[in-house]
Formats: sequence, structure tokens, C-alpha cells
Amino acid sequence: MESVLIVDDSPSDRALFRTVLSRAGYVVHEVSRGSEALVKARDIRPHAVVLDVNLPDLDGHSVCRAIRADAELTGLPVLMLTVRDNDVDVLAGLEAGADDYVAKDSAPAIVLARVRRLIQFRQLATMAVLNEQLVQIGRLLAGIVHEIRGPLAVIRGSAELLRLQVPDDDPKMQWLDPILRNAQLLQVRLEHLMATVRSSSGQVQTAQLDPLIHEATELFRKGTDPRSAQVGIETRSLPEARVIVDPGRLIQVLLSLLGNAHEAILDARPEGGKISVQTRLCQHEGKEWAVLDVVDNGPGVPDEFRSRIFEPFFTTKAKGTGYGLYMASEILREQGGRLTVENNPNGGACFSIWLPQNREPVGVGVA
Repeated sequence: MESVLIVDDSPSDRALFRTVLSRAGYVVHEVSRGSEALVKARDIRPHAVVLDVNLPDLDGHSVCRAIRADAELTGLPVLMLTVRDNDVDVLAGLEAGADDYVAKDSAPAIVLARVRRLIQFRQLATMAVLNEQLVQIGRLLAGIVHEIRGPLAVIRGSAELLRLQVPDDDPKMQWLDPILRNAQLLQVRLEHLMATVRSSSGQVQTAQLDPLIHEATELFRKGTDPRSAQVGIETRSLPEARVIVDPGRLIQVLLSLLGNAHEAILDARPEGGKISVQTRLCQHEGKEWAVLDVVDNGPGVPDEFRSRIFEPFFTTKAKGTGYGLYMASEILREQGGRLTVENNPNGGACFSIWLPQNREPVGVGVA
């Protein structure tokens, strides 16, 4: 659900805008002072800001310039509220970086239309940037994968031949086994990298969910630095669960969610924590689903960000890209599934993978 931040010192005007925007389905936040606007915008990451030009401390132009200078708020649309027929305010607002302006005494429907247009335009612009980046990423990944596959195959093949000649109790095994495990993991992840830029839903088929869960969790365990804090992973699956999915891309999604959970736990609990992967079957909206819950005991997802967490490029991490969860959500959507998130009552987050059930024999393809 989109959110809008109103920055206006008039309680009656804020109440009017709040009513109009709330009725249109927007989540409305509000502050009365310019000095509070930047802090609040960083806090809630709104989809748009409705900014009065006249404020008791900072004027709206200064607030707008501050928003434009803040790297965390890049691309945030700003609608400036001006006095009717005041061209000076209009020009000053546009020079400060406002995306649009509207007279403060305009009809509420006009203010709503301007806000809606700004939000939609930003979403379209974001998708255009994303599509262009995907094209570039695809070209880059194809070249990288091509260059790495050859040497990696030699490394893995040589290690496997050496493994056949070394007894299990030989001390050298402590070095040889990690080489084999990580060579295998790297090969799988190279395929997953290529899968992220596919334009189709991949090799969708009926598959048993249980083996895919175990494969993903084992790959993740093998790829985790054993010297880091202990994060346990437990699985509770249903052997009878059969789903319609591309197995390789589901493993990709699981590895992404496990990585996010692992990072969230260590950020909040340096001593470590626990990740639980659980399967359940349910009916929802007239369909049969297999739901795969990835549950952690980290800090959870702030309530104000839950509706935006799957947006492209939206991130709360200092070094995050805002790409992983968006891509995971898109992969599942292409295959008839979906990805949702909730916070646990006792702390931590639960990311749920919803996959369509299929009772046909395993291995039967789905058009």
C-alpha cells in the first residue's frame, strides 16, 4: 500500500488532505515542521511528499533541497503546495527540485490526482530503469559465467580425481572436501545467476518439495563460513507435498531468503540464532497451496516497510541493493506463486513462499 507524507503546519489543511488521501487508499503520515520532514521521510520512506511552501521554521524550498540532497531519498516525488497565482513560489519550488505544484486551495480531487500521477510516474520510471539494468546484467552475467565455467570444471574435476586417491582418514581430506563442496556450490550459483535474467518462467514441472528444501539448506550450510556465529537451520517438511515450480529457481529463492535471514540474525544477535524452514498445506481463494515458511528470530521487518519490501531497489540496509527480494517475488509470480512476509509474535520475520499444489505424478511437465 502506498504511503504519503504531508508536511504542513495547518491542522485543518492536514486533516483535509489526510481525509482525501486516506479515502483513496493511501497510508498518510504527517508532520507540522520542516525540520521534522527529513527525519520522518527517512523513517517511513513514503511514495510521495505533499509539502507546504510556508512552514514556521524551514521554508518548503529548503526542505525540498534537503530531500534532493539525501541519498536515502533518491527519486522521492515532491508535490509543492503554493499560494494561488504566486509564480515566484512556483518557480522557486521547481528550482529546489519539486516534481509538481498545486495551489493549496485547489479542489481536493486535483490534489489527489497530482499525488496519484507522481506516484505512478515514479513506479513507471523505476521499472524502466530496472528493465534497462536487467538487460545490462544479462549481458554481463553471460560473459562472466562463460569465463568461469571452464576453469571451475577443471578445478572440480581435478579435485574429484584427487579425492579418489586419498583415503578417508588422511589429514589432507580437511582441505580437499571444502574444495569439492565449494566448487559444486559455485557451479549451482552460476546457474542461479543466469536464471535471474531469464524472461520466461523456466522449466516449470511437478516436483516434490521435500528434496528441494533439503538441497537448498545443505547448499546454504556448505557455503556458510563455519567461523561465523552459529546460526542453526532446522527443516520441517511434508514428504507428500507436490508443487508446480522450476526446481532450480525455487532453490535460488530459498538461498536468497536463507541469506537474508542469516544476515538479519547476525545484525541483531552477534551470538547467533535459529532459522526454521517449515511446510504446510492450505486452501486459499479457492486454490490448493503448499506454503513454505522461512522463519528467523532476528529483528523482524518494521511495520512501515512491510508493504514496500518487495519493491525494486527498496532497501533499509546501508549496503543493500533492494534487488534480491524483488527478484525472488518476481520468480514466484512468474510461476503462479507468490512471496509474502509477516512478523512473528515472539520476534523475527516469516517469509512465506506460496506454490500451487499438484497431485499428478512427479516429473509430469506443466505447459
